[in-house]
Amino acid sequence: MTSSSKSGRSLVFPLALLALGLCACGGDEATPKPADGAGGAGGSPPASAGATSGSGAPAGSGATTGSGGATTSSGGSTASSAASGTSSASTGGDPPDPPTPEDGPVGFASLNGGTTGGEGGMVVTVSDADALLEAMAGTEPRVIHISGTIQLSGMNDVGSNKTIVGLGADAKIVGGGLYLYREKNVIIRNITFEDANEDAIGITTETTNVWIDHCTFMNGADGLIDIVRESSYVTLSWNVFRNHHKTILIGHSDAASADAGFLKVTLHHNWFDGTQTRHPSVRYGQVHVFNNYYLDNLSYGVASRMEADVFVEGNYFLNTWFPCRAGYADSEPGDIVERNNIIETNMPPPPSEDPNDPPPPATPVCETRGTAFDPAAMYSYTADPAESVPALVMSYAGAGRI
Repeated sequence: MTSSSKSGRSLVFPLALLALGLCACGGDEATPKPADGAGGAGGSPPASAGATSGSGAPAGSGATTGSGGATTSSGGSTASSAASGTSSASTGGDPPDPPTPEDGPVGFASLNGGTTGGEGGMVVTVSDADALLEAMAGTEPRVIHISGTIQLSGMNDVGSNKTIVGLGADAKIVGGGLYLYREKNVIIRNITFEDANEDAIGITTETTNVWIDHCTFMNGADGLIDIVRESSYVTLSWNVFRNHHKTILIGHSDAASADAGFLKVTLHHNWFDGTQTRHPSVRYGQVHVFNNYYLDNLSYGVASRMEADVFVEGNYFLNTWFPCRAGYADSEPGDIVERNNIIETNMPPPPSEDPNDPPPPATPVCETRGTAFDPAAMYSYTADPAESVPALVMSYAGAGRI
């Protein structure tokens, strides 16, 4: 996925592709009070008073190719080099060209036989809870179009071989969440999830091949997305996360060593807008985090714990004082490697109310440890230059953008 010269085009995909189910377009953190002014409504970030960039290859190197081997960190905290005092995240002028529409997931959800959802199945449109629950049941392929707002409560089962996609810009699931237990091949797109009284989406117990794309998440009672208990081959792409504390949990417990070899997850082009922790928090998993935009994250960005293997690439961190952490709370550190990230600040570090956070540094850096897998040896992808990520993500991520 690449960006090109700027234009005023908006991102619109045909509903015919939606009908095919194709691309048409465990808590130990304390719960601090929301930071005043954290997050935002999608405007341009202010000019930076100081900027740092990751110590890997120069930012903006474009396409990533596999070397067939492991990527190695230098250990400890990675030093950052000084960069311009003007924020490269500023999006003044026209938005960038839209990304190429995807007809399937990039990353781990493309493996293990691929993720096609309900492709080839019956197409139904639902506008109330009973119709949605009926359509999501069973394992036969089905493409489910959500029209308007559907009120749910608790966690609601989704069967295998389903595509659940919102129609237009106002499709919402409010009050409850979706639950995938020992299921396979599910696509969830173009939906706003609000006020879930548990998780917004729970992926658990050997569930595989899930693609969550162009959704907006906010105000959950627990996590927004959990990926746990030997689940694997998941991609989270072009989503927006707002007004929440514990955002994405991958691996539920330090004691869950059976998760080793599972929890293979890719996160790309997501916007973490003022959320506080778990972007993601990873135990035991193998996780690729690339081209995401981190804005005003009070506690931390990415945490690698308990034998996790995390590769952090081409992301843009603005006012995120702990962009990457090796270990967290009582968990042993996992491995974490960074490449081509940009880290900027334009304000003094705010105090965190999370007791697991040390005092913020004067200059934030990605903490690294050990070695990481090479994602390009496992699947094809193209990383955008980190400096282009804020404009791309603010313009095209979230529900209503396909």
